[in-house]
Amino acid sequence: MRGCLDGISSPPENLQSLKLYGNLETLPEWIKELPHLVKLKLAGTRLLEQDAAMELLGKLPKLEILVLSRSSFQGQELAFTSPQAGIAFGSLRVLLFLAIESRFKSIKFEEGTMPKLEGLFLEGDVDNEFSFSGLKFLPCINEVRLNVYFPWDEERIKAALDSETWDKIWEEVKQGQAPKRAELKKKIQDQLSRNANEPIVTVR
Repeated sequence: MRGCLDGISSPPENLQSLKLYGNLETLPEWIKELPHLVKLKLAGTRLLEQDAAMELLGKLPKLEILVLSRSSFQGQELAFTSPQAGIAFGSLRVLLFLAIESRFKSIKFEEGTMPKLEGLFLEGDVDNEFSFSGLKFLPCINEVRLNVYFPWDEERIKAALDSETWDKIWEEVKQGQAPKRAELKKKIQDQLSRNANEPIVTVR
């Protein structure tokens, strides 16, 4: 429920790990008062103003791990931006997207965001046009790992009553996914081609 956590007037100042679940729509303002927060997980929070939320989180000085899971925000795109002449997510080392939905189309990184990010991980269903942009602005990235499925005919799978038919159709689904994954992997590698770390890119 929107604003349901705003009544907390004095959050634990030394809190290092926080998980927020449920339909919040907006982040509680007191999150910005957690200077020692190292790990944050959002799940099903359905944030409406993701740009404002990411701006707030980007100012947390010690945040190293950010997990965005199961409709943590609404919309089709997510952009990580930096303030003018500043750095956002300055301590972040690991960014995870879990159980994302097929409506999701793009993730954008602007210059000046996540200068220490080492690992980028994503799991779930993605749109046929899904893409990353700005990966070249991540100087410390060592690994990008995706476990994704592109749109497929779920009704056809459900209609396969006997196991032999199911196995055959599922094999066709997997074969149809392969070229899309290969194309996405190439796009990621192209963006990271000049990165001195030679990051590992896995798309499966």
